[in-house]
Amino acid sequence: MEGAPPGKTGMAFLNHDNGMALTSIKERRGIEIMYPGFFHIGFIQESEERVNEVDRRLKEDGFDIPPPDRLHGSWTFYFQAPGGFTIEVPG
Repeated sequence: MEGAPPGKTGMAFLNHDNGMALTSIKERRGIEIMYPGFFHIGFIQESEERVNEVDRRLKEDGFDIPPPDRLHGSWTFYFQAPGGFTIEVPG
Protein backbone atom coordinates (compact mmCIF):
# COMPACT_ATOMS: atom_id res chain seq x y z
CA MET A 1 0.00 0.00 0.00
CA GLU A 2 1.31 3.44 -0.81
CA GLY A 3 0.00 6.87 0.06
CA ALA A 4 0.59 10.55 -0.47
CA PRO A 5 0.06 13.10 2.31
CA PRO A 6 -2.11 16.18 1.75
CA GLY A 7 -0.34 18.88 -0.21
CA LYS A 8 -1.37 22.43 -1.02
CA THR A 9 -4.49 21.06 -2.71
CA GLY A 10 -5.78 19.55 0.53
CA MET A 11 -6.07 16.15 -1.11
CA ALA A 12 -4.51 12.86 -0.02
CA PHE A 13 -4.47 9.56 -1.88
CA LEU A 14 -4.04 5.99 -0.72
CA ASN A 15 -3.47 3.35 -3.40
CA HIS A 16 -3.30 -0.39 -2.85
CA ASP A 17 -1.61 -2.78 -5.25
CA ASN A 18 -4.94 -4.57 -5.74
CA GLY A 19 -6.31 -1.48 -7.52
CA MET A 20 -8.14 0.22 -4.66
CA ALA A 21 -7.78 3.99 -4.46
CA LEU A 22 -9.00 6.09 -1.54
CA THR A 23 -9.04 9.87 -1.88
CA SER A 24 -9.53 12.27 1.01
CA ILE A 25 -10.30 15.92 0.33
CA LYS A 26 -10.06 18.59 3.01
CA GLU A 27 -12.72 21.29 3.15
CA ARG A 28 -11.33 24.74 2.38
CA ARG A 29 -12.38 27.98 4.01
CA GLY A 30 -14.95 29.84 2.00
CA ILE A 31 -15.91 26.78 -0.03
CA GLU A 32 -19.06 25.05 1.12
CA ILE A 33 -18.94 21.31 0.54
CA MET A 34 -22.26 19.56 0.61
CA TYR A 35 -22.10 15.85 1.29
CA PRO A 36 -22.28 13.80 -0.80
CA GLY A 37 -21.81 16.50 -3.49
CA PHE A 38 -18.99 15.36 -5.76
CA PHE A 39 -18.27 12.41 -3.47
CA HIS A 40 -18.44 9.02 -5.11
CA ILE A 41 -17.24 5.47 -4.57
CA GLY A 42 -15.45 3.73 -7.44
CA PHE A 43 -15.10 0.01 -8.02
CA ILE A 44 -12.29 -0.43 -10.55
CA GLN A 45 -12.74 -3.40 -12.88
CA GLU A 46 -9.98 -5.36 -14.58
CA SER A 47 -11.24 -4.76 -18.13
CA GLU A 48 -13.68 -2.88 -20.31
CA GLU A 49 -15.55 -6.14 -20.86
CA ARG A 50 -16.07 -6.45 -17.09
CA VAL A 51 -17.42 -2.85 -16.98
CA ASN A 52 -19.91 -3.80 -19.72
CA GLU A 53 -20.92 -6.92 -17.76
CA VAL A 54 -21.53 -4.94 -14.55
CA ASP A 55 -23.55 -2.38 -16.53
CA ARG A 56 -25.67 -5.15 -18.09
CA ARG A 57 -26.28 -6.89 -14.75
CA LEU A 58 -27.32 -3.65 -13.04
CA LYS A 59 -29.78 -2.93 -15.86
CA GLU A 60 -31.17 -6.48 -15.56
CA ASP A 61 -31.66 -5.79 -11.84
CA GLY A 62 -33.73 -2.68 -12.62
CA PHE A 63 -31.22 0.16 -12.35
CA ASP A 64 -31.79 2.97 -14.85
CA ILE A 65 -28.20 3.79 -15.77
CA PRO A 66 -26.43 5.19 -18.82
CA PRO A 67 -24.23 2.96 -20.96
CA PRO A 68 -20.47 3.03 -20.30
CA ASP A 69 -18.55 5.80 -22.02
CA ARG A 70 -14.95 6.96 -22.40
CA LEU A 71 -14.45 9.49 -19.58
CA HIS A 72 -11.21 10.80 -18.05
CA GLY A 73 -9.25 8.06 -19.86
CA SER A 74 -11.39 5.17 -18.59
CA TRP A 75 -14.24 3.09 -19.92
CA THR A 76 -16.69 3.88 -17.13
CA PHE A 77 -20.18 4.73 -15.97
CA TYR A 78 -21.76 6.36 -12.94
CA PHE A 79 -25.07 5.62 -11.26
CA GLN A 80 -27.00 6.48 -8.12
CA ALA A 81 -27.14 3.66 -5.59
CA PRO A 82 -29.93 3.37 -3.03
CA GLY A 83 -29.32 6.03 -0.38
CA GLY A 84 -28.19 8.58 -2.98
CA PHE A 85 -24.51 7.65 -3.22
CA THR A 86 -22.86 8.01 -6.60
CA ILE A 87 -21.03 4.89 -7.73
CA GLU A 88 -18.45 4.78 -10.53
CA VAL A 89 -17.51 1.56 -12.31
CA PRO A 90 -14.32 2.21 -14.35
CA GLY A 91 -12.17 -0.26 -16.20
